[in-house]
Amino acid sequence: MHLFRDHPRTLFDLLEVRSLLEGESASLAAERATPADRVLIQRRYEAMVEYVEAGQEIDVERLAHLDHAFHLAICQASHNPVLVHTLQSLTDLLLSSVFASVKNLYHREAPRQMINRQHARLYRAVMGGKPQAARRAALDHLSAIEAELREIEAEDQRLERSAMRLQEWE
Repeated sequence: MHLFRDHPRTLFDLLEVRSLLEGESASLAAERATPADRVLIQRRYEAMVEYVEAGQEIDVERLAHLDHAFHLAICQASHNPVLVHTLQSLTDLLLSSVFASVKNLYHREAPRQMINRQHARLYRAVMGGKPQAARRAALDHLSAIEAELREIEAEDQRLERSAMRLQEWE
């Protein structure tokens, strides 16, 4: 957590690690999920969707927890205890990455719709028992989030440079 707090660029490193772990866990979950696992994944997915579609103002922290719970349920359905333990040992960092994504992206219409579509695609692939599609959905999801966050970072830098040029005219 210290590294994440003091070095914001660590978010991109964390997204890279999430891609490695969550892509594989989605694939394994699609192959190995039991009926009970599918019920849990469905519950987590539906709780997240119901919260988002309730039409109320989004509490970023609550949505981050619901989002994380959905991804964790998929990981647990991989039935790989080392993978599950690894992801659970990173819970604080993972929640921070989800929180950062939700906080920076979810209030924007296009990224919000993209995230919702990607979660639906990941859900369908895992529930449908399609390992390659599940892996691809997880990787595409995290890659798109990284791209959106990088664009926000670049936009902030452009605004900062513009403000500096304006100060030169004063």
